[in-house]
Amino acid sequence: MNKNKIEAMSLYLAFRYLPIEGMGYSDSLIPTYPKIKDKQLYPVKNTYDIDNFLKEYINNNFDKSTGILLSGGIDSAILASYLPEGSNAYTIYFKAEDAIDESINAKKYANAYKLNHKVVTVLWEDYIKYTPILMEHKKGPLHAIEVALYKAALEAKKDGITKLIVGNGADSNFGGMDKLLSKDWTFDEFVNRYSFILPQNILKEYIKIDYIYEPFRKGEYIDYISFLNKIHGVGIIQSFENSFSLAGINAIEPYENMYLNDKLDLEKIRNGNTKYLLRELFSKKYNNFEIPDKIPFRRPMDQWLYDYNGDNIRDEFISSNIKLLSGDQKWLVYCLELFLNINNL
Repeated sequence: MNKNKIEAMSLYLAFRYLPIEGMGYSDSLIPTYPKIKDKQLYPVKNTYDIDNFLKEYINNNFDKSTGILLSGGIDSAILASYLPEGSNAYTIYFKAEDAIDESINAKKYANAYKLNHKVVTVLWEDYIKYTPILMEHKKGPLHAIEVALYKAALEAKKDGITKLIVGNGADSNFGGMDKLLSKDWTFDEFVNRYSFILPQNILKEYIKIDYIYEPFRKGEYIDYISFLNKIHGVGIIQSFENSFSLAGINAIEPYENMYLNDKLDLEKIRNGNTKYLLRELFSKKYNNFEIPDKIPFRRPMDQWLYDYNGDNIRDEFISSNIKLLSGDQKWLVYCLELFLNINNL
């Protein structure tokens, strides 16, 4: 097997994207790497700073063609509070048995600020329909959020929206990934904890992916906060860029344009007060609301891919191990196999 293809497959399974600019699955299949703008980030230290920045930034970037992608969590709820009455807010709802319905909380936030709230229902059939065209546009297999983002962006486009405000950057800047911030990890612990699929568990031929983590090594330990900002964050940006650009939508990312000019208070986070500054700001914006439990952007892949067990899978994969994977992990294998098949790789 081609060495570049093996490396690309290994990295995609581990990180959900290729974290090296210019790397691809073949000479003609090189995913567009996010252009991280050389921009002046605004320093914030408290809720007063965050509030002032968000108010000014959103006001400067808002016009009648701007909407918001509104989830059931606090990040986008805070952003929604700065929008004019009648602005369009879109919430993704995955229709599947026992799926989390974020539209319930999102509707409350929209009502509080008199926004026009629309629920975008996403089905497995949408993943069947849109995955091939999103992969063609990206020149690579997808993160599991991309189909849902694309459908939401299409719905916004129908309404004349050309820009969507999104909450990217809140978790990485303000301590939202509490499980990954729960301890000081040794290097090997973090590699095993963060990697979505260790390629040696699924691929017959693979490369070890530790070298992506090596720049963040601190002796026996790892600078996991820098890793999350520089590796994890870029993959999320790429997913939004692919989905939105294909639909003709631009993303407005207020949280990505600021940085915490202080050390994260890990003690607070590890005691359950995740994103403590944003929680404080949420309480000011929604003073009669309870702070919701953290709701991840959870796709119901466990339900949708329950029967995907490696039957008749391509020879590159260790078929007997597919059944051991979670639904989100199965999606990575499913999507990678489909990409390989479509492109005759």
